[in-house]
Amino acid sequence: MAVLAKVKGTVYASEEHRIRLEDKYKEVWIAQNKKDVLEKPELKIRSHFKSEKEVKKKVVLEPPLPKQAKIVNSMLSEGKSPRQVAKTLFENVKYITQMISKYNLPRN
Repeated sequence: MAVLAKVKGTVYASEEHRIRLEDKYKEVWIAQNKKDVLEKPELKIRSHFKSEKEVKKKVVLEPPLPKQAKIVNSMLSEGKSPRQVAKTLFENVKYITQMISKYNLPRN
């Protein structure tokens, strides 16, 4: 017996079938929203859905490095392990690893 995709009580033939139907529904829904806004411009103000704007991926800028992070970055670039960096700076290994993940160290 094949596995059926079930969402909120509706059973679909497969996951691909469900995704296709949802995509088609979304396209038709956006087209209807655009048509409604053309007929009644006041709907654009109340709409929570921004159908005219494509969702743009925001460029995630790396946060600037504070002084401590710059020191850790240079030590990691030299090839030291987080444990060695923590011992040299008299810090916890956990603090150093959190800083590494927060600032995506080592950077160039």
